[in-house]
This record gives sequence, C-alpha cells and structure tokens, in this order.
Amino acid sequence: MVRALLLALVMTAPAMAQEWHVLRDRAFGYSVPIPPGYELAMRPEAGNSRIFQNAGGGILAVWGERLDGHGFASLVRNRQKQDERGGWDITYERTTGDWASYSAVQGSQIRYVRAIRSCGDGVAFFLIDYSRSEKKRYDPIVTGMVRGMKASPRC
Repeated sequence: MVRALLLALVMTAPAMAQEWHVLRDRAFGYSVPIPPGYELAMRPEAGNSRIFQNAGGGILAVWGERLDGHGFASLVRNRQKQDERGGWDITYERTTGDWASYSAVQGSQIRYVRAIRSCGDGVAFFLIDYSRSEKKRYDPIVTGMVRGMKASPRC
C-alpha cells in the first residue's frame, strides 16, 4: 500500500510541478491562462500581442484588438476569412454576443481560435496550433484556456 502511494506520488510530481501562468493585459482588459511548457518566443513592437512556443513546436498566440466600428461577430468572421485564405478549413464555429470560437484543420495541423469581448471596444483572442496526432492531449489544454480566459472585471 505504501509502495503504491509512493509510486503514485513519484509519477504525478512532474505534472504537478508544471503550473499554468496567467497573462494579464491591462490595456485590453483580459486575462488568459498559458499552459505549462509554453515559453514566450516573440512580443512584437506593437506590444498588444505575444507568441509562445513549446518544445514540440506548438504555437500559441495571444492578442487584443479594438472593434474600431466593426461588430464583434464581423471582427471574428474577418479572422476566419484570413485563416481560410491561408488554407485552413473551418470545421467548427460558434459566435455569441460575448465570445466566439472556431476550429480549423490544415494538413496534419489543428487550429483553435477563441475571442471574447473585453473592456470597452476591446476584443481578446488566443490562437493555438497543434498536431492532429496530439488532439487527445490538447483537448484538456484548450478547454482550460477557454474556461480561464476572462474579461477584466474593471476596465
């Protein structure tokens, strides 16, 4: 019994040691959890976006945009059209007044995009690309990011 408990602790310790980090963007008024293993790879000069990469080559982009007179659904649809022009086939899409999500595939890759209304005319996005062969492993990661992405309570 003790041996089984020790073995369980040894096996789960590495997973428990890896923590999610929360990225907060005060300018656009949102927060999004960043999964373990993703390291900041680029922060463009504009400052409102970040690109993360993991050791397996997975890409995670997080950014904010302003509606600038466009509706929320229109902004998300424009993002989808960009992906379609880039060769991505949309396999799922859902848009409400406060959030939108879509998935796409291209070759051996899956892309998941989530957008939420944030402060004022702000919209926060995350985009994550990963291999189709790792879908089962990524499902809880994407779910955790979707559930954890929040608009700031105060703008």
